[in-house]
Amino acid sequence: MISIMSSLFSVSYLAGQNIESEKQITLTINVTNSTANGTPTVNNEVLVTIFEQGKLTQTLKGNVDSEGKAVFENVPTGNNVTALPRIKHQNMMFNGHPIALKTGQTVFNGHVEVYEVSTDKSKLSVATHHFIIKVEADALRITEYMRLDNSSDMAITSVEKDENDKSKVIEAMLPVGFKDLTLSKYFQENALVITKDGFYDTMATPPGQYDAEFSYSLDIDSETIDIIKKISLPTSEFMVFSLLDKGRLKGLGDSKGEVNLADGSSAEYFSFSELKVAEQIKFQAVGFTVTKSNSSTSITLIVVFALIAVLVIWRLRSQQS
Repeated sequence: MISIMSSLFSVSYLAGQNIESEKQITLTINVTNSTANGTPTVNNEVLVTIFEQGKLTQTLKGNVDSEGKAVFENVPTGNNVTALPRIKHQNMMFNGHPIALKTGQTVFNGHVEVYEVSTDKSKLSVATHHFIIKVEADALRITEYMRLDNSSDMAITSVEKDENDKSKVIEAMLPVGFKDLTLSKYFQENALVITKDGFYDTMATPPGQYDAEFSYSLDIDSETIDIIKKISLPTSEFMVFSLLDKGRLKGLGDSKGEVNLADGSSAEYFSFSELKVAEQIKFQAVGFTVTKSNSSTSITLIVVFALIAVLVIWRLRSQQS
């Protein structure tokens, strides 16, 4: 009797396993064109990259059907598995939000918005630009915050290309000598090209407003540091916030007073409005004490090597005599 019951249990268990394994796990990506009177997305290429614990494991490929969907079957699942959908429309890639492919779930849905692509950069501007400057160790640390604005309903790229045929969409011109560039918001490292004058973004800018933030350093190598910030997009409001001692910035005109920043620190600030492309904000940070130890060491070494050279010549002449 026990043997029969065990057999029945085994058959029942295996049947349950078969039912579980036969369940279809599907991922549906819904695609919409958010540009008014935009072209159809039928047959647009769809890529779904699968990540497990942050590592890329595979890429699924498909196409948008007549209903604006791309359906993928037998996708892997797991507690640390995510899918990132991307759609290629008018030769531009558009990303959707990551999708968690959790264990036990069999139906997953994602959404990607695409737009028509324009090269009319006149629709790109900066609503607010903050330029925050402070001292860190032996350098000035500058943080720039920009609220980018694309006022159209199209993704904007550029007709201007670099030598690698990459579009120069949004350019950021940085002060001479900048280093240690760190990206915090919006800009993606793999889409940027860094130059001696700053950097430019090669990705199309979607409609709407986006907060971009990045920071970099300038060496304190003299008592006075010249800073020039060149405007690359029409800017409604540009503000310089100084976390240096009061009066250490020269050339910005009268201070507008002091304001508390998000971290609670108090900053002296200067304000400019309605700046055009190619306008420059020129000023100086003054009153720094520069350590002379490195230059003194260099001079000492030069003197020592010169004395050694004289001694060698003198000995050679003595031997010849």
